[in-house]
Amino acid sequence: MALPGLLLTVLAGATVPTPLPEPVLSRLRSATVTETDSQRSAFTLTLDAGRSGPLAAFDNPLITDSPLQVGARVVLLVTLGSVPTVLFDGVVTETTLTPGDRPGSATFEATGEDVSFLMDLDEREAEYPALSDDMQVRTILAPYLAHGIVPVVITPPVVQPPSPVEQVPTQQTTDLRHVVALAERYGFVAYTQPQSVPGISEFYWGPPKRLGLPQPALSVGLGAQTTVTSGPTFTANALAPVQVSGTVQDPATGQSVPVQAAVALRPPLAAVPLSATAPVRTRRLRESGTDAATSASRAQAVVDAGADGVVGEGELDAARYGAVLRPRGLVGLRGAGWSYDGLWYVRRVEHTIAPGSYRQKFTIVREGFGSTVPVVRV
Repeated sequence: MALPGLLLTVLAGATVPTPLPEPVLSRLRSATVTETDSQRSAFTLTLDAGRSGPLAAFDNPLITDSPLQVGARVVLLVTLGSVPTVLFDGVVTETTLTPGDRPGSATFEATGEDVSFLMDLDEREAEYPALSDDMQVRTILAPYLAHGIVPVVITPPVVQPPSPVEQVPTQQTTDLRHVVALAERYGFVAYTQPQSVPGISEFYWGPPKRLGLPQPALSVGLGAQTTVTSGPTFTANALAPVQVSGTVQDPATGQSVPVQAAVALRPPLAAVPLSATAPVRTRRLRESGTDAATSASRAQAVVDAGADGVVGEGELDAARYGAVLRPRGLVGLRGAGWSYDGLWYVRRVEHTIAPGSYRQKFTIVREGFGSTVPVVRV
């Protein structure tokens, strides 16, 4: 890719991904990777599919000679300057050939999903007697180490294994859908993220990462230091924040216990939460067969998940930004004014790499207005 300091490396193979052969790599027109904390990451590689070579009249070489076939493992590495980053680790799920009706119009697209796709292939029935939700996740993820998927499971704040006499947890869907459903009970996220070693991904099951070192700041309206080339636009949604109230009958005592959650307990990123400036909707608690502590934890998860009512969207020029923006962590913002400057959680990033350009569309969220920090990391 002809952008100073930018190098895209594509590895692909039926089992072990290796660098694309030069005749295939030279056909690459663009690569798109979409990362989000709530869905599987996805990629699309678009290549020139014009026929050439001695077998061109027989079949397209991208069909006969390319490792970019359905089921292949694909790893994408992007290097900005001297820093390589594994951008994607996944599996080709679909290929599309468009012959074209004029020279240069034929294209071949390889589309795929991250390696959690391997966890979503088979629906199965299983029982987990006396296992808490996090222990179920650990049990389910263990076999996927053979595919280079390393589990990182955070224990929820309230965990009480069910009594095998009263209730036996069951699974009646795919492994991925089951662990995602368990994560939603606590307002957790569940996703895979590639690590620094190609072919190794981490499966994270736990709360959104709203602590730690932020990524370099997004700069808006700062002249030569500006890195955001489109937008950002900010939207405040007063319908997002909620509070939860109700009662639950404790199975151990038979007593009705009030349960209420009104304020998000995640580490704050904004000085003034949206819930302090707009009416907050109330949702009724609907729980059965769980103790009061577990019900309270799940009610709090609903409040936490709805807190991020302020959303920012924009696009970065990677050459100006000088880094690869990643979702599922923090980033600073400067130049937009006190109401929107400060720290944000990165929910989604769409990377588009083509000859001469590398663009990153982003979605950032937080619970309100105003910066909680005096400066952000540049």
